[in-house]
Amino acid sequence: MYPATLAPTNVAAAARFFRVLGDPTRLRILELLGDGPRTVGELIEATHQSQPRVSTHLACLRHCGFVETERRGKQVMYSLTLASLDALLDRAVTAMSPIAGRLETCSRIGPDWM
Repeated sequence: MYPATLAPTNVAAAARFFRVLGDPTRLRILELLGDGPRTVGELIEATHQSQPRVSTHLACLRHCGFVETERRGKQVMYSLTLASLDALLDRAVTAMSPIAGRLETCSRIGPDWM
């Protein structure tokens, strides 16, 4: 089912990978960056979140290797690091579509589990 590279030592890394994707704000930021590089201001406007909140999520995404930055004059542009991430998100949406309603009301996954 999984490629041979998902050895027991990589299970923790895979869990962290999906944990990063498990936050709605981070997921939205990644979706927006799939359309191309954006500034923090553009991400704030598109997500309707505060600057500190967006910056915290961007720091997480950058630290974990999902996004990279490039300075353009006074602006810092954020972009996806993983070229395959956009395709992965598309596949995830397709895979979850049949159970989307159940996922919206799922109460078995609490904050302690995330």
